[in-house]
Amino acid sequence: MNELFDKLGAAAKRAANAVSTEVSVAAEEQKIREAFQALGKLYYKAKRSGTEPAGFEFDEQCRKVEASIKRINELKNARNVTSVYADEEDFEIVE
Repeated sequence: MNELFDKLGAAAKRAANAVSTEVSVAAEEQKIREAFQALGKLYYKAKRSGTEPAGFEFDEQCRKVEASIKRINELKNARNVTSVYADEEDFEIVE
């Protein structure tokens, strides 16, 4: 019986980790949206003044986007979805 509870606990932990990963990915995606919005404002401001979009603020927003994309990839790669969680001995034939 303890083995069953251990397996249920492990399954619950995997589910919680998957949800946690998805929430973290969503948070990083929100950061990307915010950086894109800031980039758009900087681009508009630069074009309106007749200059090219460049400078510290512009570069900083680009770095934020790149960092968030890297973090999303790390989160997704850390999640091992190819592992087998059940095998034949986990099932019982009921007649």
